[in-house]
Amino acid sequence: MQDIIGLLLIDQDGNILRNTIPVEHAEKYTTEIPALIIMVRSAVREIECKEDLTMMRIRSRKHEMMIVVDEKFTLMVLQEYPGFWIEPPPLPPTPQRDSDDDYDNDDE
Repeated sequence: MQDIIGLLLIDQDGNILRNTIPVEHAEKYTTEIPALIIMVRSAVREIECKEDLTMMRIRSRKHEMMIVVDEKFTLMVLQEYPGFWIEPPPLPPTPQRDSDDDYDNDDE
């Protein structure tokens, strides 16, 4: 599981309500996130007329931001992201069938 760096909760006016990251970082995110939300919300509405943005996930080489948007609040979770592909576990082997069971021989 990826390590959570911190949480940031802001209101619709961009005021920081709660944060667990350093204040200077929280202020930086608070100034940038609302503009990003406006752009993405506009794109979502352009593509899906009756839909609205509720959540977005952004990855960089080091971090991943998960942003949940509500009418009154925006919640951002910042976590470390390894930035490389993690190989999924292998699939279980496929059971082998006898060739006679696979096909009916209509020629006989």
